[in-house]
Amino acid sequence: MKKITCMMCLLLGIVAVLWEPLRTTATTEGVTVTGAATATFAQGAALGSVALKSLEVGTGAFIEPDGTADGVYSVVLTGTTLLGQPRQIRIDGKVLSGEVAPDGRVYFNGIATMSLGDGTPAISGVPFNVSTTGNSMSLAIDSTSLPAAQLASGNISIN
Repeated sequence: MKKITCMMCLLLGIVAVLWEPLRTTATTEGVTVTGAATATFAQGAALGSVALKSLEVGTGAFIEPDGTADGVYSVVLTGTTLLGQPRQIRIDGKVLSGEVAPDGRVYFNGIATMSLGDGTPAISGVPFNVSTTGNSMSLAIDSTSLPAAQLASGNISIN
């Protein structure tokens, strides 16, 4: 009986090792996210009272295996106000941490300065979160999550 129990434990241990999910590259080496691109939002995307149409992004960030990161993230959100006036909202951030999901999606976040483009002073210390696959980008600013924007030109590289 002891031999059967030992064999079953050994067999279960081998199966557990073989079924362990693959780790992402971020667990063994750093990941770099770089690029400059324009992207478009689906209808209905808004930040406050500004209906967003597109974004222009420039980023360069290095994500360490332990999740710390260093880099910059700059984006200009273009849209119109409720009165139909064009508006550009600028966000310039410092990337502080990030990770790579098993599906290859990269997540990073940090603290930014945001200019609403309406003549009011820029707001500093605004938290932001970004996720990207290289073909699309999702942005959350403070407590507002924007829908994914699909890249129209340029590229975002994940290496």
